[in-house]
Parts: sequence; C-alpha cells; structure tokens
Amino acid sequence: MKIFQTTATIYQLGTALLLSACTALPLPPAPESTPAAVAEKSPEAVVKPFSEESLYELLVADIALTRGEFQLASEKYLQQAQITQDAGVVEMANRIAHHQRDADLVLQTALLWLDVAPNSTDAHRAVLQAYALHNDPMAALPHAFWLYTNNDDIETFLAVTAISEGKKNALIPALIEAYRSLPLSSDKKPAAELASAILYREMGQLEQSVSTAKQFLAVWPDDQRGLLLLAQTLHQQNNLAEATQVVADALKRQPENKSLRLQYARFLTLTDRAKAISEFEVLYQDDPQDQEVGFLLGLLYLNQGNAARAQQLFQQATHNPTLRADAYYHLGAIAEKNGDVSGALSYYQQVRFGRNYLTAATRSALLLSQQQGLDEARGYLQQLRLEHPSQSAALFQIEANLLLSAKQTDAAMAILSSGLEAHPNNSQLLYARSMVAELQNNFALAEQDLRALLAMDADNTTALNALGYTMLLHTDRYEEAQKLIQRAYLLNPGDPAIMDSLGWALFLRGDAQQALPHLEKAMAMMPDPEIAAHLGEVYWFLGSRDDAMKAWQRGLGQVPNHKNILETMRRLKVEQQNEEVGQ
Repeated sequence: MKIFQTTATIYQLGTALLLSACTALPLPPAPESTPAAVAEKSPEAVVKPFSEESLYELLVADIALTRGEFQLASEKYLQQAQITQDAGVVEMANRIAHHQRDADLVLQTALLWLDVAPNSTDAHRAVLQAYALHNDPMAALPHAFWLYTNNDDIETFLAVTAISEGKKNALIPALIEAYRSLPLSSDKKPAAELASAILYREMGQLEQSVSTAKQFLAVWPDDQRGLLLLAQTLHQQNNLAEATQVVADALKRQPENKSLRLQYARFLTLTDRAKAISEFEVLYQDDPQDQEVGFLLGLLYLNQGNAARAQQLFQQATHNPTLRADAYYHLGAIAEKNGDVSGALSYYQQVRFGRNYLTAATRSALLLSQQQGLDEARGYLQQLRLEHPSQSAALFQIEANLLLSAKQTDAAMAILSSGLEAHPNNSQLLYARSMVAELQNNFALAEQDLRALLAMDADNTTALNALGYTMLLHTDRYEEAQKLIQRAYLLNPGDPAIMDSLGWALFLRGDAQQALPHLEKAMAMMPDPEIAAHLGEVYWFLGSRDDAMKAWQRGLGQVPNHKNILETMRRLKVEQQNEEVGQ
C-alpha cells in the first residue's frame, strides 16, 4: 500500500526524534560578521504529499541526527530537499549544513530554499547569511534590500557593511555605488547614505564619512546609529570637542537614550573625569544591574582615589562572566594596597583568564613568596602551568623572574632551560635566558640564544641591540657589534637603550666625539646609571671633568654604589671624587 503524508505529518510522525535532534543541532547563530541570524521558526508547512521512498529516507535522516551521524543526515536531507522541493525539508538541510560548518553547502541549501519559497523572509535571511560566510557583500546586498523593503529591517540592511570587514577596501567603492543605486523609496533612501558613511569610515576616508553622515542626519536628525557614527568618526579624526558636542546636543533631545549617554560618558573620561563619573552614575542608578557600566564607573573611582566605592562596584561586576576576571584583578590590587595580603591572594587567584591573568599570577607568586616562602610560590606557578598550558611559556618566565629577584641565578637559568625544552622557539624565553646567561658571563649561550632570535626575526631590534651590546662587554668584536647596533638604530632610532649602545660602540672604536651626542640624548630621554657610567667616561676622555662628575653623581643618585659607575671611576683613578660621590 502506498503511503502519502503531508510535510506537517512528517514532523508529527518523528516528534521525539526531531526534538532530540534539534536540541543537539540548534540553528547556529550568525557569526559576528554576518548581517543576521537565520530565523529559528520553521516556515509554514505546505501540504504536499511525499512518496513512500521520501518518507523512508527522511526517517533515516532523522535517526542519523539522533545518533550524531551528521554527514549521513546531511546527504539524505539534501537529496530529499532537491526531490520534494519542500521548504521544511530544505530548511532542515540548511540547519545541518550550518552545524557542519560547510559554507558551500550552506549556500547551496539557502539558494534552494529561496527557490522553493521566494517570498520567505527566512529564506532571504538564510541566503544573506550564506553570502556573509563567503565574505561576499555584493551578493548579500540584494537580499538585505528585500528584507528592508518588505520587512523594514534596516539593521540587516546596514549590517551588510560589516561583511568581510577590514578586507574589502578594493570593493568598497563598488559597494557604496550598489547601495546608492538600489531602487529605494524616498522614505527609505537615507539608509543608503548611512551605509555609505559606514563604508567610507571603514575605508579610512574619514572626511567623506563625516560629510555623508551629516547629510544623513539632516534628514533623520535623531537616528541613534547616525549620531554615534558621526561622533565616533569625529573622535577618530582627533576632533573630540565636536564629537562630544554632537552627543551632548542629541542628549538634550533624547535624555533617556542610554546608548548616547554611554558614549557621552566615555568621551568625558578623556576630558572631564568628574563629569564622566556623574554621567556614569546616572546610567548606573537607572540600571544597577548593568555591571558593565558599574565596572567602568569603578575604574573611574579607582583613578580618582575612591577605592572604597570602586571596590563595591567591582564586587558587583564579579557576577558578570565577561567582567569577572578584570574585576577580581582590581579587587586584588585594592586589597594588596590596603595591606590585606590574604584577601589580595584570594582575589588574584580567581583571575583565571583575560588580559590581567599573567599580572595576577605574578602578583600571587610574589605575595606567596613573601608570606609562605619561595617553594610555595614556585609550586603555585607550576600548578598554573598544568591548568593553563596555553600560558605555560609566560609562566616559566614569571618563575624565572621570581628566582632572579631572590638572587637564585642558577635556578632561574634551569627553569628557563626547562621552558625552552617545552617551547623551543619562544622568543621571550630565548631572550630571557640570554640575559641570564650574560649575568653568568656565559657569552656563548647568550650569543646562541640571541642569534636564534634573529634567525626567526632578522629585524628584532631588541635582539640586535642586546647581541651587539653583549659583544661589546665580552669580546673585542667591536666592528661586528657596531653593525648589529647600527641596524637596530636604523630600525628604531628613538630607543634610548639603542642610542646608548651605539654611543658606547663608537667610543670603544675610538670616536668619542661622535659617541657623545648619542649618549647625551639617551641620558636625557632615559636617565639610567648604566648610561651615566658611559656618558661620564666619554666626558672624562674629552676633558670635560666637571660634566663627567655630574653624570656619575646623577647616576649614583638613582642607584647608590652602582657597580659600573664605581668601577669606571676606579679604573680612571678618580679616587677623590669617588670618595665624595660614594658618601
């Protein structure tokens, strides 16, 4: 006997199977770069008889879904979508394609869906999303246009500008032209200008973006998107005063607009912290559950010295998963400043991710070392390496720094070597070990590690300078050293450490006159006892004895009994002056 069923019946027949499948396979949210997510609701079922063979194949597909056999389910659903031309079946095929992250199949099924249901909002969204996955804004735009025209969906219309953001400068002019060529009604036409303003900004044509945004706002003066775009672009032009005024004027007309007030408050943090606090307080009082606003307000209070109020706000922010780590870090810093070591440790150790993770780990290790001993601190860092293998290299370096601060140079060398066994090409570990090797007068190892760094990055100015300067200290290969330092200087002429190295290389090679301006500039930019030692010696050599004494005195004022300065003075037999300076 032949069996005929409608689309609706199919879904009823396998209710349990489909429910379990859809739980494991929800419609994927649109990536951030896509204009809109595919709608979760199924299209209206069209009564259409299915053949016995199609019914069987669809049931096989459903069972495959429940078993996690997505490839088989995908093949069956695509096959039946092509055979039945049923919107519900095509939609399910599209869902599975998203789950498989198969961009080509997503596009194929979305186009089939639109072919089956040309007036379906969900089908147009699916096609648009598929083109977004392919980074093709030109192909996506007609579907955004359809959604704007038929559903008044301006957000999706504008969101096409974000497809392949940062990678489409070559096609932006064509995309702007495409927006402006759309047959929009007069009441919808301004949206194309707003899209153009967004694209001009993306392309870096800020003046054109500002001009176009102002033209748009002349028609839609209270549009939040246009106001924020104009303000942010003006700020990008370093025109903070006008940017702030744009938002302030808009707030007079829309005092309840939270987005505008938040932008206004952010601008004020750059010019008037007290007023910024007032604005953030308004936002926070209106919505005390907005932990992001509370966190920003906490940072402002902390900057103003009101740690108690900041602490309250950071405590609230710990309830927000995205803010939790930063909030705990600042709570730890406040506790540490207040002398509450156990509280600081508790907070720091709850920073398990984010930009402050390594700083929190460093502070925790230092506090543990002070309170419970170096072994406890090292054990803590070793445990972190097991828990966070992605941060292992940095944690090795933190442990080495801890050992160096305890003057355990050999142990620091051992831990850095262990780190390099696990991460042989890690530039930070290579550089750190080269510096410890130099402290141990192991120039061969220092040179080996620095050359390994340069093999990975020939323009690494830190490595070039370090290798050159280390050669000056431990070898007589002055010419080779100067070439390395000279290359670093050409790449980064504003670095005072490199200026010092270059000046010292020139002096050692017999050119004190040329060395002097480099050392003087380095000292002016970065007063440092090491530079003071070099500068003083060059002055002394050139006969400027008073200038030499002033340079050395300045260095010893920073670090009394600085080894290099005192050794330089003894070598030059500046005994009387040394006695005076060393007092």
